[in-house]
Amino acid sequence: MSKKKQELAIQGDIQVDEMALFHHISEIIEKRKARAGAYANREIALMYWEVGVYINSVILDGERAAYGKNICRRYRQN
Repeated sequence: MSKKKQELAIQGDIQVDEMALFHHISEIIEKRKARAGAYANREIALMYWEVGVYINSVILDGERAAYGKNICRRYRQN
């Protein structure tokens, strides 16, 4: 197959390169999808952090859990 430049006739005399149009639109879509994914990940991380803070305030009354001290102690020994 030959790779001829495909053009679309739009509004009479204007010629538009179909491949360039498709490529540019694809870039716009992919960039926005990536930004939406990053925003969603940010919100999920904040959600879990907020849940953790709430649980800590209700169950542990703002104190550190005892098991955390043991984990840190073991990590320092290794």
